[in-house]
Amino acid sequence: MVSGPLWVSEMADTPRLIAVTIDCVDLEGMLAFWSEMLGIEGELHEPFGFIQRPGNVSVWLQRVPEPRTGKNRLHLDLVVEDLPALEQRVEELGGGIDGMHEWQGFRWRTCSDPEGNVFDVMAAQTSE
Repeated sequence: MVSGPLWVSEMADTPRLIAVTIDCVDLEGMLAFWSEMLGIEGELHEPFGFIQRPGNVSVWLQRVPEPRTGKNRLHLDLVVEDLPALEQRVEELGGGIDGMHEWQGFRWRTCSDPEGNVFDVMAAQTSE
């Protein structure tokens, strides 16, 4: 755990990842979607939205004037116990469901938020 001021790296020359920022046109709608998806109440401070849990990497949202174009070059990877329930939740919140993937026993679903930003959700693995 890092002690001292917030956002200070443990080593002076090594950056510390504090947040992943998602650009969006509909800041309020996207803050509601991601807050519900992650189970963390978001905070709106125009032109930003913040979804933060102390000690973890945060998700920030930033209002931009233009919609996303092209394929994401970066995406979030999430894990859940009940993948089918999460898929239903994504759709209920206005997101999309895409392909199912498998690799070396890991299963995940590619999804998208209401503005088309892609993210993957992996089924939690059990230890046997």
